[in-house]
Amino acid sequence: MITFKRILCPVDFSDTSNHALEASIELAIKLGASLDLVHVYQYPAFSMPESDLATPVDLSLQEEYRKRLEQQLETLRESYTDQELIVSASLLEGVPYIEIVRYAEDNSSDLIVMGTHGRTGLAHMLLGSVTERVVRSSKIPVLSVPTKKR
Repeated sequence: MITFKRILCPVDFSDTSNHALEASIELAIKLGASLDLVHVYQYPAFSMPESDLATPVDLSLQEEYRKRLEQQLETLRESYTDQELIVSASLLEGVPYIEIVRYAEDNSSDLIVMGTHGRTGLAHMLLGSVTERVVRSSKIPVLSVPTKKR
C-alpha cells in the first residue's frame, strides 16, 4: 500500500498555486503527513542589441529579489504553522520543473501536489506547463489541482 507521509507543494504565489496549496494542506492533515513548500525562481537575463550575449541582472538586484522571495515564502509558511501539520519551506534557483523533481527525489517526497492553469492550444504551446513537465519527468506521483473556477 502506498503511504503519503511527505507531501511537496511547489508554490509560485499565484491563485492557482494557492488553490493547490489549500488542497495539499487538507490532504496532509487528513493523512498525517508533513508538507514541504518549494518556490523555484530564475533570474531574468537581458539580451543587448549589439551582442549575442545575455546580460544578467545587477547582483544587488538579484540579492534583493531573492530576499523578497524568501520573505514571501516564509510568510506563507508561517501562516500555516497553527495547522495540525509540520510545514517547511525552501527557496531554489533554477529551471522550475527540474528543481521540483530533484527536490522531491532528494527529500523522499511521497507525493507532489501542483496547481494547473488548464491552458490549451496556443497558450499552452507558447507558455508550456511546469506541472505537465513535472508529471512527465517525476518518478513520484503528482496530483494536479485545476484552477478554482469562480
